[in-house]
Amino acid sequence: MQIGSIGLGIRAPAWRPIFRKAGFELVVHDIREASATPHLSAGAKWANSPKSLAAQSQVIFTSLPGPLEVEAVALGSNGLLERMEKGSAWFDLTTNSPTLVRRLHRAKTGACTCLMLR
Repeated sequence: MQIGSIGLGIRAPAWRPIFRKAGFELVVHDIREASATPHLSAGAKWANSPKSLAAQSQVIFTSLPGPLEVEAVALGSNGLLERMEKGSAWFDLTTNSPTLVRRLHRAKTGACTCLMLR
């Protein structure tokens, strides 16, 4: 199974090596490609966009600065929701807006299990 991670800053880096150690492949993306260097050095794959990451991952985690960034990653050009498949899961670790969470759920209901955590 491949696990995707978008947002490679300081908020949630500790769990990524745990997934790799457990044998899961990690696919990463960040607005700043340089943030991926430690993950790529440890064997992760780079995705050029959130859409590309979704195409390669069955489980996706996002940890972003706020609702505006979540909306851009999910619904923007080359966004996650363009490519998430039925049976995939998305865990958003961002402090988010309930209104946006409901809108994202409506945008993709039935195609993926969108789990939004606050």
